[in-house]
Amino acid sequence: MVRLLLLSSLLLIYTTPLLAQTTPSQKTYTFLIYHKLSPGLTIQDALPVEREWRKINQAAVDEGKLEGWYMSVKQYTSNPDQAEYDYVTRIVSREMAIKGASPEAMTRIYGDSVKVKMADLQKRDRATAPVVKMEIWETTDGTFAPGFAPDGSALLIIDRIRRRTPGADYEPLVAQMKQLNQERIKHNTLRGWDFANLVIPNGSEKGYELASTHYVANLSDVANPLGTDSPATSVQTYKKLRNQAAQTFDVVRQEVYRLMEFTTKPSK
Repeated sequence: MVRLLLLSSLLLIYTTPLLAQTTPSQKTYTFLIYHKLSPGLTIQDALPVEREWRKINQAAVDEGKLEGWYMSVKQYTSNPDQAEYDYVTRIVSREMAIKGASPEAMTRIYGDSVKVKMADLQKRDRATAPVVKMEIWETTDGTFAPGFAPDGSALLIIDRIRRRTPGADYEPLVAQMKQLNQERIKHNTLRGWDFANLVIPNGSEKGYELASTHYVANLSDVANPLGTDSPATSVQTYKKLRNQAAQTFDVVRQEVYRLMEFTTKPSK
């Protein structure tokens, strides 16, 4: 909970799409929190700390205050600064704010030692993998396989993009992208896809303004996106749309993440 307050403070200083397990029509905000491991440490050192945060954020999800929390570890990146950050935690909310678990929920987790335990967790957090930057993204569209759940999608492939022509209308193209990705879901080569725009901080020096994220089980789904039994017309449509997207969008950065830890939505 203290960490959430610190993140909210960071947002005020700077004055963020994903795995929301919701229907595509429901707009969500994703807070991306980038972590850099301290010298000599590995992801294995960070896991105990992040699992503690998962427990706290799971309580917030159970209470309906958050849509989800996720830890994803960077596998590949086109970022020239390969060591800028090592992993990303994501907090998904229906509003552009982070709401923590209630005092009652925190007491159920830590008993009478909430303040002591949280202070210790904050200290371990800063020592293990400090936050190096944060972004807020607004998810505007998406499509997911029936029964989609985080453990059914091991990899996230994220294209961070910008329009080649500033101000150009891209919504018709995004609608076509959605339709094609629905076809991929039918062929079991895609678990889900969403499209988001960067809200904070959004400046031209960042290079990218939008993001397209594909959720896949393995990288072979990238090599054969429509499956072996897809008709020729679908393949032609896919190639045509890819060319159209390349003319409309410039991929500023591409990254691949592996999902490590996550919360789950309560059963209805």
